[in-house]
Amino acid sequence: MKNNIKVSVVMAEFNTKREYLIQAIKSIINQTFQDFEIIIVDDNGINNINSIIREFNDNRIRVVRNDKNMGFALALNEGIKIAQGKYIVRMDTDDLCTVDRIEKIYKFIEENPQYDAVGSLAVEFSDNTMHGSIGSPGEKTEKNIINGDMLVHASTIIKRSTLTKIGMYKDYRRSQDFVLWSDILLNKGKLYCIDEVLFLYRVNPLDYKKRSLRARKYEIKAKLIYFPKLKASIFDYLKIAKSIIAGLLPVIFVRSYRARFVLGQDNKDKYDYLNKYIDYEKK
Repeated sequence: MKNNIKVSVVMAEFNTKREYLIQAIKSIINQTFQDFEIIIVDDNGINNINSIIREFNDNRIRVVRNDKNMGFALALNEGIKIAQGKYIVRMDTDDLCTVDRIEKIYKFIEENPQYDAVGSLAVEFSDNTMHGSIGSPGEKTEKNIINGDMLVHASTIIKRSTLTKIGMYKDYRRSQDFVLWSDILLNKGKLYCIDEVLFLYRVNPLDYKKRSLRARKYEIKAKLIYFPKLKASIFDYLKIAKSIIAGLLPVIFVRSYRARFVLGQDNKDKYDYLNKYIDYEKK
C-alpha cells in the first residue's frame, strides 16, 4: 500500500448486521474517488470481520481488533492512530453514501482549506423508505452547535492534523460529535456543511431506545461542561432541560416528534433518486 494516501476512511464496528456491513463497505469501494484506505476497527464484537473482508479481495482494507470493547469514540481513535491519509473520512458500518460522496467532500475541503471538517446533508432511511433529510447547509459556529445545528458526523471529512491537535475523540457516548465540533471550534477551527445530499443514514426502531434518559446522561454531562466554554446564554441551558424531558418520554412520542419537527419533510419525492443506492448495494 502506498504511503501518500489522500484519505483514510475510518469505521468502528460492533456487532453490525452482516448484510449492512457489506453494503457499507461496497458503498465506499464503489466511489468515483479511489485514493483511499479503509480502516475497520473491530471493537471486540461477535462478527468475524476478517472473513467478511476476504470477500472483497481489496488490499486497501485494514482491520484492527480491540482486545476489549472500548466504545464507539475510543474505537475510532484506534483507527485514526494508524491512518495514513491527510484526511479522515467517517463512515458508519450500516450506512450508505452516493458514489461521488468522497470526491465532492474531498474537492471542497482541498479548495477551501480554511475549514477543518466538512460534511454534507443526509437522508434518513430504513429498508426502502426515505424518512426525511437531516442537516443544514453553511458554516457552523458556536451558536449553531449550542442549538443542535451540527454537521452530520458520519458524513464528514476531517483534517487528520486537526484531530491530532485536539486530542481526537473524547469518550462522551452518544455525544462524541457535539464534543468533537466544540473542541474544533474552541481551537479556532472551522466547520462547513455542503448543500447537497451525499449520505444515507440508516435508522431502526432500536435507535430510539438509545434516546432514554439513562442513555442521555453523557449528552447532558457534555453540555454542562461545554456550554460555558461555548459561551451559551442562560436561555440556552433550557436545551438541557429539553434533553431530560425527551429522555423521559415514551419512545413512540419521541419518534413521532422527530419525524414531524426535526426531519426535513419538504418534497420527499426529491430523494427518490437515492433509492438506486439502496437497491444497488443489496445486489
